Amino acid sequence: MRYLIKVVCLVVTLAFVWSPLVVVAAEIASTAGSVAKVGSLVISQADVDRRAQEILPMQVSFHGALTAEKIAEIKQKALDELIARAYKVQYAIREEISIDAASFETEWKKKIGNSPKQATPAQAAQLSKFKADFYLSLLARKAETLAVDEKITVTDKKIAAYYAEHKARYFRPKLYTASHIFVKVDPSDNAEEKQAKLARAEELFKKAQSGEDFYNLAYYQSDDRSKYVGGSLGSFHAGQTVAEFDAAIQKMKPGEIVGPVRTMYGFHIIKLDTVETERQLQFDEVSAKIRTSLTADEREKLYEQWMTKLKAEYPFERLAQ
Repeated sequence: MRYLIKVVCLVVTLAFVWSPLVVVAAEIASTAGSVAKVGSLVISQADVDRRAQEILPMQVSFHGALTAEKIAEIKQKALDELIARAYKVQYAIREEISIDAASFETEWKKKIGNSPKQATPAQAAQLSKFKADFYLSLLARKAETLAVDEKITVTDKKIAAYYAEHKARYFRPKLYTASHIFVKVDPSDNAEEKQAKLARAEELFKKAQSGEDFYNLAYYQSDDRSKYVGGSLGSFHAGQTVAEFDAAIQKMKPGEIVGPVRTMYGFHIIKLDTVETERQLQFDEVSAKIRTSLTADEREKLYEQWMTKLKAEYPFERLAQ
């Protein structure tokens, strides 16, 4: 009886926020056209199709045309998300969590903007269902925030203890910053073509050594995309480049230019810009990263515990289609 009263309160709240949201009451009571039920909440095929349509544009943009198998996968993902949402809404009902009218209208306008001034009855009905569905999503999100996010406790003491225990993880090896001018050699090049490219690389090396602007040489002469940033390769650690390049860079001093260095890709004229020696990163340098990591770990743990408990409390039923 107490639970039923809470369900009624939710319906009243929905009606207060926007009268057409009473369609949720029907979704709580009826299983017609539904595919699953979590506690007292049912999930309709229309709900699944609507959520799948929200997922679909992202999938199409990345993957182009979709196979039947991919569409089925998307629909299953939509159903799984709605099942998880239903558990969270059940929690919200039990804990008497709600979204006030002003907050809902603010979020609704962010979502869809102003509603059409003139809508056909069919459009109005569809909008009512969409708005009801959006309310449930906000309700589930608020429930998750209260049940999970607000219970995360990552203290400064815990962060310091983690750093002390895992200090070796925060040791940074030697860091190089370098640029290069690249002369590409194709595997199909014959001996004469390779010799011509070597000669070109040697000529570029002489120009760089004689003081010509390295950035400009790379910009106009290099055969890879790093040319657009003057040959800059950014920063990297030992072992992150091909063996021949790595061996050369480790022998160089900042400001030095060497070449041509032959790799499987071609010839490189290398300029070492800076070297930062290996060192232990201090607590202040990594504390924010540790906090983020520990927060994510604790959130995942709390969320899994919460969902496991909800699944034990509210029965799940797959309905015949």
